Amino acid sequence: MCVIVTAEAGSIPTISQLVAMSAVNADGAGIAWFDGTELHRFRNRFNGRTFDLIVDHYDYFRSVPFLLHFRRATNGGKRECNTHPFRYEKDGERGYIAHNGVALDYVHGRYASDSRNIISAWQDGEADLSDGTQGKFASISDSGVIRWQSEHEDVAGAVGSIMVSNHRWADASDLILRKAA
Repeated sequence: MCVIVTAEAGSIPTISQLVAMSAVNADGAGIAWFDGTELHRFRNRFNGRTFDLIVDHYDYFRSVPFLLHFRRATNGGKRECNTHPFRYEKDGERGYIAHNGVALDYVHGRYASDSRNIISAWQDGEADLSDGTQGKFASISDSGVIRWQSEHEDVAGAVGSIMVSNHRWADASDLILRKAA
C-alpha cells in the first residue's frame, strides 16, 4: 500500500525513512512543494528519480512545505499518469492531492486508476474523502496549505515532525539500518 508524507517548512523525513518508503512502494513517486511564490510538482514512474531530486536538494526541501507520495500499484498500470500527486481544482482552490489505499467504489470508471477516479468524483462533488472508507488523502494548495482529508500519523523526521498515511514502511527502515551497520 502507498504512503503519503507531508511536511511543513522546517521538517523533513530522514534519508533512511525515504529509502524505506521508496523500497516498500516502488511503483512511482511524486512530490509537490510550495516555494513561497508558486506550487511545483515532479513525478515519475521510477522512484529513483524522485528520490534523487529530494536527496540532491535535501536542505531546500527541508525549507518548504511539501506533499510526497510513494506508490504501490494496486490499480492502474505503472505509468506516470497514475503517479501521484494529481492536480485538482475544487471550490475555487487548486493544488495537488495524493491517495493512499484502494478506493473500492471507484475501481471502474473513466480512468484505469481508482485514485484518479475518486479524485475526479470528489472534484465534481460526488465523493467524500473524509470518512476514510476509500483510503486516505492529503493535499497541498497553490498557496502551500497542507490538508489531510482523512486521518494521518505524526512521525519524528530528520528535523521536526512529518505526517504520514501509514507506518507499513517502518519495518523496512529498521531492516535497512541493520544491514547498513
